[in-house]
Formats: sequence, C-alpha cells, structure tokens
Amino acid sequence: MKFLIIGDVHFRGVNPRARLDNYIEAISRKLHEVFAIAQQHRVLAIICPGDLLDSPATGWSTVAELAQILQGSPCPFLCINGNHDIYAGNPGSKYRTPFGFLARLGIIQDLGEEPFGPEDGDMDVLITGHGFNIETDTELGKGQFNPGYGKGSLPGIHVVHSMLMDHSPGFDMRHTLISQVETAADVIICGHLHTGFGNSYIHRRSDGVLFINPGALCRLSAHATEIERTVQIALLTVENGQAEAELIPLKSAAPGHEVLSRAHLEAEAERSERLERFLNLLASEGEVRFLETREIIDEIAARENILGEVKVEALKRIARAREELGAA
Repeated sequence: MKFLIIGDVHFRGVNPRARLDNYIEAISRKLHEVFAIAQQHRVLAIICPGDLLDSPATGWSTVAELAQILQGSPCPFLCINGNHDIYAGNPGSKYRTPFGFLARLGIIQDLGEEPFGPEDGDMDVLITGHGFNIETDTELGKGQFNPGYGKGSLPGIHVVHSMLMDHSPGFDMRHTLISQVETAADVIICGHLHTGFGNSYIHRRSDGVLFINPGALCRLSAHATEIERTVQIALLTVENGQAEAELIPLKSAAPGHEVLSRAHLEAEAERSERLERFLNLLASEGEVRFLETREIIDEIAARENILGEVKVEALKRIARAREELGAA
C-alpha cells in the first residue's frame, strides 16, 4: 500500500512579494507533477496536512482554478484544515470557507470529519486527521496527535497541522517536540512548519512511530533556508504492517535563487537602518532642537504680537509632549 504525502500548498491568486515568477503557475505545475508521480507509483491516496489554501477569503475564481486542478487527481485527495484554511483558528468557520466548499463538493476529503479506511478501497490502513485550531501546540491541544483509538491490528496513519519539531527552536514560539507526542498511531504526518521538523523530514522515534513532514510544496518567503530548500514530497509504503518513507524531489520546482528575491528584505533592512540613524540623531540633538523651538516661538510671538500667556501655554504643551515621549 502506497500513499503520497505533500506539504503546505498555500494556493493563492496573487504573487507573494518574494516571488520573481508567476506563483499560481508554479504551484499548479507542482500539483500536476504530484498527480503524475501518484499515477506512476499507483498510490491509494494523496495526503495534504493542511494549508491547502493561503487564506479562508481566497477569491472564488482562484478556488475554481484549484478545484479544476484537484479534479485531475488520479486518486482520493485527503486533507485537513490548516490555520490558513479557517478564520482565527476556529474550526467552526470551516464550513463557510473555500476549504469547506471543496470538501462539500467531494473534491477533497476532510480527514478531520471523515476517516479514510478499508471501506474506501483495497487497503488495510486507517487514516485519520485533526485540523488546526486555537489549542494546537498547547497543553490543551496535546490530544490532537492521538487518533482516538488504541493500538490495533490495522496500521494507523494520523495527520496533523502542528509546529512539530525534532529540537527546541531556542526562542519563545508555540511548538511541540516529537519526543512529547503521545499517540496510538503508527505514522504521524505533519504540515505547518515549511522546513520539515527542523533537522529532518522523516524521523523514526525509538518506539517505532514514524513522523513525516516533507516540507511545504510552496515557497512564499525569501528566507535563506527557503532559497536553499529542495521542494519534495514523500512516498509512504506500508507493507506487512510496517511503514517506510522516502523523499522524492520535484523536477518542476525551479531552484530557489531563480524564483525568490531578497530585494524587498534588503530594502526593508536599509530603511530600518536609516530610521535608527535618524532616531539616534534626534536623541543626541534633541535638546539643541528644543532650544531652537523656544527661539522660534519667541520670534513668532514678538512678530505677531501674541499675548505672553499664549506663548507660555505653547511652551508648556511642548514640554508636556516631550515628557510623554520620554525626552529630557
């Protein structure tokens, strides 16, 4: 039994700032290649672990284009909702989003609502899923990795959309470590983190549980890791109750340096540097400028024959403003 696993798709109709090419054409080519590989390996299903769309407010013409592409899948397209597929981490909003629309039409199968198992074809595997919500990667959400059944005779594959990592990120960020996951599943398929698990894309834990995140199908940012990252999918094979996975690079994905630009990041860095220099200048010369302001007020007051109390009030207001801004 074979299954093809893809990462976050983020299908959208507008080019990300970092892209030099036509994003929707690029992601469409990747999906068509995925379907060709699925056909070549005769897989039973394609599994997407969330963020099929880039926004729950994706335009309907873009949704229609995605629907046409997905209808070309040679096998069932199984999915869960990611954080970009719903509003504000609320799974109750799923039914009024393009994701819910595609599921309602049967173009995708939402594993969060309906498992995929033996009754769906000639297979002895049960595939379940849990979509993203506001509890994901918190203490309240730790049960999302458990498919809700105990270890059974059928191998279990469970799909999640979590910031699942093989090591701590080293800074404050909601995440879950592979070592912390409690599950009865034999395989955990994960999306959300576009670069895999941090140091790996396929990780087998000491207890035998296989964790898979091939990395995002898309490239949205020009971060150095995204430019260098290979766009790939994973082929999962289950035989005699044992699961193994291998990575397959996509030939249709152009090298990162050809399709991603850091120009906007460099411009933003230069802007921040200029702003920092300007603020430092204000801080160092603030008192001088304030004294010049007093002289200007005195000059205007004398020229326009302004009452003394008006001039004093103006100076008081400037002083109060400086105090609120923390100026000396």
